[in-house]
Amino acid sequence: MFQVILYAAIATIVCVVFYSVLGKNVGQGEDAALDPSKFLGDGNPKAGSEPINALTASEEKTGLGAIAQLDKDFSPANFMNGAKAAYSMVLEAYANGDREQLSELLTDDVYAIYDAAISAREEKNQRQVTDLGRLRKCSIQSAEVDGKTGIIQVLYEAELTSALLDEEGNVLQGDPDVLSSISEVWEYQRNMKSSDPAWKLSAVAPSEGDALEADPTPDTKA
Repeated sequence: MFQVILYAAIATIVCVVFYSVLGKNVGQGEDAALDPSKFLGDGNPKAGSEPINALTASEEKTGLGAIAQLDKDFSPANFMNGAKAAYSMVLEAYANGDREQLSELLTDDVYAIYDAAISAREEKNQRQVTDLGRLRKCSIQSAEVDGKTGIIQVLYEAELTSALLDEEGNVLQGDPDVLSSISEVWEYQRNMKSSDPAWKLSAVAPSEGDALEADPTPDTKA
């Protein structure tokens, strides 16, 4: 009997932990405990790990070779891990109106656009609710170096819900319960001559997926 009770207790704890990790809504949970400035930082392999910054033939075709020539420690794998995490964090920070976090992830020009959109919501006592259901795909579309600026474009294909609510919680736009499929390209930039290794979001192209009444991320390109 004691073993049965023990196993039941363990099963309950496991279920609670899984829910706490997988059941959080973007824009409704607690602030992320991770440091956003580290997501798109340098691509240096961790100490003691094998080198992983060698480019494959397909990666060379995207233009990443030009990036790697200026940064010998650049790692596409580490960059993509950061890009996946940054996608979720930008969605969450915008929904929460977290300007401090956005300022660490966005270039000044993009931050100004997001800040203005958040201010417009606040003036009307509205709030954004975004729930990232699944990030289906995250891949590098192209890369180049323009002068001293490294530029990498990343394609995101995701399923999410997005809605705009009034101060009483009534839905004004979108639907917090219906998943939509979106496909959009985000552009990241970094000064390759700078000692700062962080890449920042520098542009967001309009989604080519389902139309969303409540845009989870303001577009910066036509």
